[in-house]
Amino acid sequence: MKNRYFLLAIVLLGLMSNALLAQKTYTSTSDSDEDALHILDKTKGILKNAKSTIFDYSLVIAIPDDEPHVTNGIAKQKGEKFYIEMGDRTIYCNGKDIRIYSQIQNEVQINDIDEDSGLLTPTTILNLFDKESYIFILGVEKKINKKKYYNLIFKPTEKFSEYTKIEALIDKKSFLPFRIKMFYKDGTKNTLDIRSALINKAIDDSVFSFDMQKHPDVSVEDLRMD
Repeated sequence: MKNRYFLLAIVLLGLMSNALLAQKTYTSTSDSDEDALHILDKTKGILKNAKSTIFDYSLVIAIPDDEPHVTNGIAKQKGEKFYIEMGDRTIYCNGKDIRIYSQIQNEVQINDIDEDSGLLTPTTILNLFDKESYIFILGVEKKINKKKYYNLIFKPTEKFSEYTKIEALIDKKSFLPFRIKMFYKDGTKNTLDIRSALINKAIDDSVFSFDMQKHPDVSVEDLRMD
């Protein structure tokens, strides 16, 4: 009989513990899950310390009451320099300015570097992992095509953040991001799938500069302030 009461007590304690966890509120960065922060630090360290990064990606933008827009491309970065293919546009940043080439219009726009431009680069992905901007929660592990992923949920700490939440799947072996979903307050949902990721691969600096000689008839629009 005593053993039965002992087992019953263990069950009740387990149920009470689960209930307390379910009632946990996430209101400040101090509420972040320790396991989530550990995974976060591993991923940030890899991306931040990489000499170069190459992402082959697919981006799906789903706006309410509209057909989803799919863009496939590649993003390369080395230090402050980056190269991005986005559909019919190619973006070059040589560390001094940004040049956006439109193949359809045969036009290149020259812009000053703007860190808040919203361009998709490995650095902007890294900025999503800012501990001061989100509360990080470790969700249920995901398995896709026989590979296992950590499931990180980001809850914005800023009241006026454009996001309601962000979800990121992190490869359990490489600790590299595999899928990032961004949920906006207006109902828009962006899904970024990183189909392959290469770290520390040699990239020639010429990749990050737009070659005018290869486009002799291109129209140039210089939008730099200086």
